[in-house]
Amino acid sequence: MKKLFIMMCLCTMALCANAQKVTIWYGANMAKVSGDVKVDSEFKFLNVGATYTAPISDAFDWSVGAAYVTKGGEKWDPSLIQIDANAYYNFLSDENVKVGVLAGPYVGYMINDDDAEAKKLDFGISAGVQGSYKQFSLKVGYEFGLSNCIDVSGVSSKMNGLYIRLGYSF
Repeated sequence: MKKLFIMMCLCTMALCANAQKVTIWYGANMAKVSGDVKVDSEFKFLNVGATYTAPISDAFDWSVGAAYVTKGGEKWDPSLIQIDANAYYNFLSDENVKVGVLAGPYVGYMINDDDAEAKKLDFGISAGVQGSYKQFSLKVGYEFGLSNCIDVSGVSSKMNGLYIRLGYSF
């Protein structure tokens, strides 16, 4: 029991010693569907979420976030609840400024599309760059869809898109 208590105290001190932060963000993406069934690109402006970021070291951070995002393409606007996890390598880092690259997986669940041929689950990998100054951040990246978004045998189509997000951390 004493060892468990000491372990919990050490974990709590370690968490409190690092500068974790929560970021609320709003963004847009240039969504498209590629593969056998193609849907032309279109800007989607309803993307909002929150991200929790914790430092691993001065050069590395990790984050996990939840968001409401719109994807699809021209004349197809599925909305998804999306969870992502990213690892960051900060090649520039000081007290007020951080600039780095990021990569990690995401998974989304479609919540508002009545199309019987659309699959509800979307997952893939995202990669990008992020810069922050004090509490403000700008993230630009690309999501590479890995799952088939159409439930038709022999048809392959994946949701992809370039995104931009503006954030405020506290």
